[in-house]
Amino acid sequence: MSETLNRLNKISKYIGLGSKVLFVLLAIAIVFAFAVIVAVTLDPDLVGLFEPTVKNGQVLATCVTTICAGALGLIVLYYISRLFMNIYKNNTPFTDENVKTLEIIAIMAIVCAIAMPAASALSAYAFDAGYDQVIGFNAFTLFVAFLVYFLSLIFKYGAVLQKESDETL
Repeated sequence: MSETLNRLNKISKYIGLGSKVLFVLLAIAIVFAFAVIVAVTLDPDLVGLFEPTVKNGQVLATCVTTICAGALGLIVLYYISRLFMNIYKNNTPFTDENVKTLEIIAIMAIVCAIAMPAASALSAYAFDAGYDQVIGFNAFTLFVAFLVYFLSLIFKYGAVLQKESDETL
């Protein structure tokens, strides 16, 4: 195995493990946001203890948006972890499974670009939080989605070349 492939495998292993750690931390943040929603719902005066100018609706809207973003983030982190652990286990990035994983990540980035502003606006409206709580559309997320999709096409071509090379040997 070449030095470059050894380095790729080592880095893939650590990024895969790191994304699993981030997955757990994000899951904890989601549970915390859900706990805040429950606490504020059960005791509406709780928010005023910490910041008297913040309305309950603002806290609830922020928590709902956080839970939506976190759920999408968990899905993306799962697939990122899967991608890098597949590279580590298979000793090559150019597999059909990695191509599919990159395509899924690209689709999830598009979903995030659309769903986050929608979830933010809906929760702000539902909890009468005011529009200063609304997360705006993020064109950068769409740009990242298209970049990841473009990478999936490169990986697809690499997978074809990898198969041809393996069959030749």
